[in-house]
Amino acid sequence: MKMNQVQEGNKIQGKVYAVKDNEVIVVVEDYPTEGTIYLNELTTKDVSSARDVLSEGDEIEAIVKKKDDEAGVLLLSRIDIERDQIFEDLQNKFQEDESFEATVKEHNKGGLIVRAFGLDMFMPAREVSQEFTDDLSQFKGQTFEVKLIEISKRKIVVSRRAVQKDKQKEAKKKQLEEVKEGMELKGTVSKLMPYGAFVKLNDYPEVEGLFHVSEMSHHRVNKPSDILKEGDTIDVKVIEAKGQKRGLSKKALEKTPWQAFAETHNVGDQVKGKVVKKMKFGILVEVAKDVAGIINKSDYSWDPRFNLAGNVNVGDEVDVKILSLDPEKGRMQLSKKHLEYNPWDDVSVKVGEIVSGEVKELRNNGALVEVQGVYGFVPIGEISEKRIEDPSEVLKQEQVINAKVLKFDRKQWQMVLSIQEYEQQRQREEYQKHLQDDASEEQSQTLGELFEEKFKNLKK
Repeated sequence: MKMNQVQEGNKIQGKVYAVKDNEVIVVVEDYPTEGTIYLNELTTKDVSSARDVLSEGDEIEAIVKKKDDEAGVLLLSRIDIERDQIFEDLQNKFQEDESFEATVKEHNKGGLIVRAFGLDMFMPAREVSQEFTDDLSQFKGQTFEVKLIEISKRKIVVSRRAVQKDKQKEAKKKQLEEVKEGMELKGTVSKLMPYGAFVKLNDYPEVEGLFHVSEMSHHRVNKPSDILKEGDTIDVKVIEAKGQKRGLSKKALEKTPWQAFAETHNVGDQVKGKVVKKMKFGILVEVAKDVAGIINKSDYSWDPRFNLAGNVNVGDEVDVKILSLDPEKGRMQLSKKHLEYNPWDDVSVKVGEIVSGEVKELRNNGALVEVQGVYGFVPIGEISEKRIEDPSEVLKQEQVINAKVLKFDRKQWQMVLSIQEYEQQRQREEYQKHLQDDASEEQSQTLGELFEEKFKNLKK
């Protein structure tokens, strides 16, 4: 190759002949001359000596920057070749979304000037961090891991925020896999919403779960701000783990109101409650917050005629006894009558038996008679054999009478009596006795006469 065939801008191949601090001497292949590469044209890297880049005997490629035909020497440069290679590598990194390290060189109002691979690159202020900062000077001299977000011959733009976001995404993915249903964790309330709160899990900071208002307490919560504020640390249980969704609950860690009540109360206990609702079949009574039981009509009183619902209002307090308690199903049966003395327990009568009692009250349709401490009823048609219009025609209050038990039902507090049947039975018994007395007298006379006749015969 002759000298005149070499043009400025041509690429040549050569071998390093000598290396000094500020220059490199290259023997050009197929050309009987030398070329010189000065340090400032050797590399884009920040080096203080050419010895940091090349050694004697290295094969290199360079570009002819200038030639001296008379002296037969060339002025060479490797910077453009290196820049082209760096640019190609950066384009590959951009396509592959690869990150690399860059050092902050300086800052300005718009962002940071960073340097990597011997090239200056721009990082806009918004791409410096995921968190806002208005003091960019603090980053000078720091080395960041960055990603390319724009690349051209004129401009290279990088982002640190994109790397942080990717790392956060990867960390979140890993932590989500670790946070499983059933785990009990501590969390910090990050945001309050009308329907609940978002909670960041302390041991898994990239995972944020939804703490729905319905899971905050076993008791009704109108709005989250009534019991929570941002920054509160709370204990929660993971009740849902699907995809990126994590459902949290506090009430899952606590006993239900029914379970708590059952721990301190037993069947047979007497408790005080508040009437919350009156229904056709009974009364609903709240004995603890969100714990309510039913008093069935049959448990109002031992006296079936007594209507408790008509004697209490919603909001009234009543004393009741627990008849049954099922905390798992949230059911409880209460009784008012079991707190009261049942006089009918002591009554011992049978249907058909004759009893005596004192007339306590005269009514249009009959009379109330106290028998063994309870009231029996004598219908007006059972007072007398004669037809009467008013019980007072025959009976008086405080009068002691005898009567026959026609009906007796201890559970229904019911005893029906009949004075008329008692009188009829008494008359029948007296009549039978009279007949027996007459028969005995007649039999006695007949025998006497017989003996008298026999005595007469003996005398003869």
